[in-house]
Order: sequence, then structure tokens, then C-alpha cells
Amino acid sequence: MISHKYLTHGKRVPTRKCFKFNCSPLNYKVSTTIRTYCTLPKNNDDSIPAKFYEDAYSKKKEILDENIGKSGVYMLTNKLTGDIYVGQSMDISKRFKNYFNVSYIKSKKGFRISRALIKYGYSNFSLTILEYCNVSDLLVREQYYFDKLEPQYNILKIAGSSLGFNHSEETKVKISKALKGIYIGDKSALFGRLHREDTKDLMSLKKAGKNNPLYGKIHSEDTKDLMREKALGRKHSDVTKLKMSTKDGNPVNIYEKSSDEGFKLIGSFVSARRAAKFLVLSGSTVIRYMNSGAIYKDRYKFSSK
Repeated sequence: MISHKYLTHGKRVPTRKCFKFNCSPLNYKVSTTIRTYCTLPKNNDDSIPAKFYEDAYSKKKEILDENIGKSGVYMLTNKLTGDIYVGQSMDISKRFKNYFNVSYIKSKKGFRISRALIKYGYSNFSLTILEYCNVSDLLVREQYYFDKLEPQYNILKIAGSSLGFNHSEETKVKISKALKGIYIGDKSALFGRLHREDTKDLMSLKKAGKNNPLYGKIHSEDTKDLMREKALGRKHSDVTKLKMSTKDGNPVNIYEKSSDEGFKLIGSFVSARRAAKFLVLSGSTVIRYMNSGAIYKDRYKFSSK
């Protein structure tokens, strides 16, 4: 007897409903189509997404619950612009816990998809799980969808994101010029922050000895001349000068002779030079009298305490 299934080989079968994948990835519509069935092995139909969430914000719980421990390739679609982002993850639920963390997204502003989520909001994005697959197949399948969909939000079109990616020297120079003068002042990542003393010690220790980029190197005479020339035109602010004097100077207290109270403190200065300026005399005179303990003009006494 010939099996019935072989009698229908290659023949058309009654119309049925199926999901038809539209590569302009905004919507997946139910449509009616005629399909030919065959008993021969056939390729997986990747035109039918594994899951589709119309609103990433309102479907947050379902997205996290239904994808725990599942690896696969996903697509985020901007419903306003039609732009898409394709990614892959060994655990889609964990990946989207990060996506739904606003602090995390803001820390990744270098990525186009992060900036788009901040600008348009989660509710203006749909999520499509293009397919679930083994972890070992993630890169291959991600690359397949890169080539097929040409996602606008993906900067690099090679599967595996920026892992192991190195910019050319020419690209690095262009990036440096483009960002020069932008992230300064209150736009700097370190604006308003101060390192703790123990952090400073660790930073110094890390760059000490052979770890110092200038270790064992000697400036050429031309370089020294350039550094000298640059230093000559530099002017420190009054605040900087005060800090330098406080750090490197010798503190001086001036006492004035009083008939009633002996010697009375009339001023404290961060350096001998500033003390000398107060009394209109030279700094060396102040230091000489301070070291000897003698009284200047039988009126002023200098001390470091």
C-alpha cells in the first residue's frame, strides 16, 4: 500500500493562516497565504518570530518572566521612526533587566539604542524575539539578522558587538578631534568629584617605578626648551599661588612688641616672602631673624609656631 502522505506530495493544500514576517519591522500581520507542503526536509522558517511584544514598557513583566534562562536573538523596534536594533543574549531576561534599568541605560549613552530609549521612551518600542537558539549558535544567528535586516541602531555590523574590536589610528585621531573640548567643565564625568586620599595613594603607587610611562626616559634638549618656553608664559591664579605657598613655603608668624602684653601676634603667613611683604622688607631678612631668634628693630619677632 502507498501511504496517503506520499500521494499528496507536491500538491497544494487548503489555505491556512500563518504569521508573515515583514522586514520593515514595525508590525507582524496575520495574513492568508497558500503554502506547498512536502515530506522532504525543509529549512526552519525564520519569518515567524518566536515572540512579539507590542509595547516594551507595558509588557515588561511578561518579557522578564517568559524569557528567564532563554538564549536567543532579539530586535527592538522604534514604532515612531521604524529604526531597529538587533542583539543577542545568553539570558534574554537578564539582558532586559539592564534595559529597563534607567541608570544602566544612561551609563551607556555611547550606544545609539541607549540614546534612543532615553529620547523616545520604552513605550514607543516593541520587542521581537526573532528566535531562540543554543548559546553556541548566537553569533551565527545574530550575524544572519544583521545581514538580513541591516539594523540602524547597531553601530558595528559584525556579530559579537565590539568584543576584540580595535579602531585604526586614523579613526582614533578623528574621534579625539571630534570630542575635544566637549566633555569639559560641568560636562566632565569627574566634575565636582574629589578623590579620597587612599585613592590618590593607590593611583600614585600604580604609576610608580616601571609603571610610570616616563620610567627610564630622558627628555631631549629640544623638548626641555619647549617646556621652558611654555612655562614662561604661564600665569598662576591667586588661589593657585596661595596653595603653592601653603604646600612649599615656610609658615611665619609675626609678633609685635607691646609694653603691656610683651609680644602680641599681629599676623600669620604661609611663607617668609608674604611675611616680608607685609613689613616691606626682604624674605631673606625674615628667615635670618626667625632662625636666630633675634628681634627685628627691637620691635618684631618672627616664629614658625
